[in-house]
Amino acid sequence: MNARHLAVHWPMDVIDFLSRNIPFSLEGTRGCEDMSMTAYQIGCEALVALGQADEAGYGAVPRKNPRLPDILPRWDDVCVAVLKLAKQQNLLIYRLPDGSIPAPPNRGGLIDYSVADAPPLPAPNIRSAWGLGPAHAAPDVQSVLQSLGLITDGSWTKEAETILWRHLPREWEIDVPSDARFADAVVRAIDTVPEDIRTEMDRIVTITEADVIASVASSVAFYEAQRVIFGKNAQRSSPATADQERKSLEFARRGNLDWLFFCRWRLSDGWLTHADARKALKIFHDPLAIAMRGAVIGRLYPDLRFLTAIP
Repeated sequence: MNARHLAVHWPMDVIDFLSRNIPFSLEGTRGCEDMSMTAYQIGCEALVALGQADEAGYGAVPRKNPRLPDILPRWDDVCVAVLKLAKQQNLLIYRLPDGSIPAPPNRGGLIDYSVADAPPLPAPNIRSAWGLGPAHAAPDVQSVLQSLGLITDGSWTKEAETILWRHLPREWEIDVPSDARFADAVVRAIDTVPEDIRTEMDRIVTITEADVIASVASSVAFYEAQRVIFGKNAQRSSPATADQERKSLEFARRGNLDWLFFCRWRLSDGWLTHADARKALKIFHDPLAIAMRGAVIGRLYPDLRFLTAIP
């Protein structure tokens, strides 16, 4: 990253922000609770990677003697962790180009949730720049985004543009796949795919008849186990058919490929080495990585159309 906007003390500012905004358990020393929510899960992972906590099944437990690691986690991944948490906590509100927010979706018109005398929205305090739209951030979010080099003088920085591609606010309607940088990255990813990653891709995309048969057998075994437990009169679905199990396997394999990109690919660096991947956070639900998976896999395996679907 170009460090012209990056504060030297950014890790401590991030730690402070994450620690104050991830829910903390009221049960003794359990620590941070991720509540199985993406923003909290990634925030807990960031605290662990920054040497402040140890991983736990429910989140993260603060260390008694925290210290920054000798090798910090990736700056871009930490930025995404902060953005996701800020959005989750309603501390960062993305706006439409005119500064407004989208109307809530129409759920059939039965109930009007609008407030007649609602106070006016505060004006955006982050201006549009570099293809990114306006936003309103709480003061502590402004502070940490500035420390991370994502905003300066009340505007998004150039460095923020592709970071926000990994968060992709719907209010801005950014069409990442149409950008030349995305197209270039697709070509680079295909031309430089490491041998170990291509081997893993080949394994993931191959669904054999034996796989389908085993999956059907598992479905039948589960059905029979439920019948034994709940009796013949219990309501239950029939075992899945071979076609249904194949579709389930296809869905699962797309997810496996997504995880390969979440862990081993970044727009700025392309494919990560195993050493570089250890510095990366597992940013799942990353729309940029998912879009890249669809584009790359579609070209590498053009006959397997089920692999290119984007959720």
